[in-house]
Amino acid sequence: MAGARVRTDTDGAVFWVTLCQGAKRNPMSSELINQLAGTLDEAYGIDGIRVIVLTAEGPVFSSGHDLRELQPKEAESPDEFQVRVRGILESCAALMQGIVAAPKPVIASVQGTATAAGCQLVSACDLAIAASDAQFCTPGVNVGAFCTTPLVGIGRNLTRKHAMEMALTGDMFSAEEAIKFGLINRHVPAESLRAETSALAQKIASRSAESIRGGKAAFYRQVEMPLADAFEYANQVMLEGVTGSADAEEGRRAFIEKRAPVWNNR
Repeated sequence: MAGARVRTDTDGAVFWVTLCQGAKRNPMSSELINQLAGTLDEAYGIDGIRVIVLTAEGPVFSSGHDLRELQPKEAESPDEFQVRVRGILESCAALMQGIVAAPKPVIASVQGTATAAGCQLVSACDLAIAASDAQFCTPGVNVGAFCTTPLVGIGRNLTRKHAMEMALTGDMFSAEEAIKFGLINRHVPAESLRAETSALAQKIASRSAESIRGGKAAFYRQVEMPLADAFEYANQVMLEGVTGSADAEEGRRAFIEKRAPVWNNR
């Protein structure tokens, strides 16, 4: 499509979404946010899709918000400027929350630098694999601001001190450091990134979509609860899954009968 910020392709049950403004560093502009949110919403509703992968082209995964959009326009009043910027931030927050709440796993496949809201996008995904030369940064302090909204997601992935180190210094951190911080699962040679991500996505796609859908939702809900409440909630979800799930019954039978399960995905 004209003005496309994302490109999609399908590999079996895996849906790939590529940020395709590499020459512009794949900024999280309002147009990109809207296109990406719409594309992901469509993918969430496609029955045959089991896993979604977010990746990008060019040397930068995403440079974060387009700073030109965060400048007042000519003849724009302070109130109008604030309303417009609030709309951008709220749309971005809705995109991130939608990924977390999605009924399907979303994997970030990071080929380059991810900064600010681009780093936030990585943190919103359920899993993340990066090229070994990828870098991560929350550089708000370098331009007189602070990456407050990116830290919502990043701070839920990292320890507080690591999150604050990123935010307070504005420094670039390596893929190896990102693993230690908890931002990504692992890094691989750049030339192997697509293959490694695909292998992981296909493995997950071969599992029960029903169990993953319920399990993902339960994980993100319970992790915010006090410990006793989390156990009570998780016990109930697991009880319902074990006793009322066709796929759970099939999984148990397949294990006992020493055969591969045939998932109903319902």
